[in-house]
Amino acid sequence: MDSSRRDFLKATALPTAPLFFQHILRGQGPKKLQFGAIGVEGKGKIDIVNTAAGAEIVALCDVERVRLERAKALYPIARVFQDFREMFAAMSDTLDGVTVSTPDQSHFPAALEAIRSGKHVCVQKPLVNRVWEANQLLAAAREKKVFTNMGNQGHLLEGLRLLKEYLALGGKVSVPFPAFPAPSTC
Repeated sequence: MDSSRRDFLKATALPTAPLFFQHILRGQGPKKLQFGAIGVEGKGKIDIVNTAAGAEIVALCDVERVRLERAKALYPIARVFQDFREMFAAMSDTLDGVTVSTPDQSHFPAALEAIRSGKHVCVQKPLVNRVWEANQLLAAAREKKVFTNMGNQGHLLEGLRLLKEYLALGGKVSVPFPAFPAPSTC
């Protein structure tokens, strides 16, 4: 290989420079994602803790004021709302995404409002109650070019991911099935 140090630096640094120079010039690190949470207790509390590991929780929304006060104590910089529509109206410019961990019947309207506001969204299952609702979410997500995810707890675990990779690489899994009695003849 007859490459100089200058050639090496050009080849490795140039493609990634635009991503990092803006932060160096401003004297700050990459921006931490700003997330809101719709539904703050039960599964919502778990989703908030997991989201907070990689993002900043800046908005909390729940219909019950007591729940909001408990969550606000854990995330003091977050603004609180009792209506997700008000949250999006007030914080649309701030939020990058939201979690939706509410009772089942409110998953669709909250997720649709998030997507229409151009926010990435993680919704707990069931995502929707009707096929029409799923089609509406899909169309809106494609239009707004946002990422969506539905929480399926056990399906996100490491063991299942490894099993999927194993099978994709041609691995075979034999699961013993119980012996069924032969059908009787009349």
